[in-house]
Amino acid sequence: MYFDKIYQLQYEVNIKYQYWRNVLTPAQCRAARALIGMSQKELASMANVGAQTLADFERGARVPRINNLNAMQTALEEAGVEFIPENGGGVGVRLRK
Repeated sequence: MYFDKIYQLQYEVNIKYQYWRNVLTPAQCRAARALIGMSQKELASMANVGAQTLADFERGARVPRINNLNAMQTALEEAGVEFIPENGGGVGVRLRK
């Protein structure tokens, strides 16, 4: 799958440059927004990314640059979302306590 290859490349770059974070997936992004009732427009504004960039990412049309992915994830985390990494049960999202 296209995204698997992109995420693998991003993983390799992140490891090389020591700034690894779990890479946000389109499904996690959609689920996180739904969990806190945030629109695409609101997230794009909070993360300072283009609304079209976010919409394209969530529907799987393209993978944003790593700085934009990090900005979206940070904005969601600041809004109360916790991202669950792959741990044998799959990635996910939940509300932070």
